[in-house]
Amino acid sequence: MIKYLFLLMLFLLGGFSLFVNMNTDKSDTFVAAQSAYWLLLERKANTEYLYFGDNGKKETSIKVKTFKVKTGVLGEKPTPLPELLNRDYWLIINKEESSDNPETAPYFLTLDVPVGEVAPFGPVPYIECEGQCDWEIPGYFGLHGVGGELSKLTAEDEGSSGCVRHSDEDITLLYNLLDPKRENIRYYIEDV
Repeated sequence: MIKYLFLLMLFLLGGFSLFVNMNTDKSDTFVAAQSAYWLLLERKANTEYLYFGDNGKKETSIKVKTFKVKTGVLGEKPTPLPELLNRDYWLIINKEESSDNPETAPYFLTLDVPVGEVAPFGPVPYIECEGQCDWEIPGYFGLHGVGGELSKLTAEDEGSSGCVRHSDEDITLLYNLLDPKRENIRYYIEDV
């Protein structure tokens, strides 16, 4: 219990965690390692996890929060999988207020998914939707709010045009916590 409180304190105080390294003479040495926030999306389950620790490694990271989200429409305009573009993850590269856009308000966090200026407005080629998906809407892929419309997060709603919708409360938390100008924030996606 003390170990977890200590890790939580380090987590809250500045982005470092300690890992115990047992050497051959059985004495404990401490090695500081840079830790970071990172996210994992389970695309089909519409569940997203925020972690703090070693990028992409659940076993050496602390799960900070679980979010119920709504992803893109599978088979038509899905949230793009990095692996289909020979990547392990996307990066969150920008964050901005979007209160003037009721579709994404109050905040938008941009992912570095390739976008185009003409249809299909996303990665080309992208072989998932029987040849090529059609995202229908120009702009960027990212994480955003729902402008107070919680029905956009329900099973009855077909999904976004490739972005990851969050409740306004959850996207506000991420907007205030994450700083893509200061650190690389990885966004992993599993197709489960």
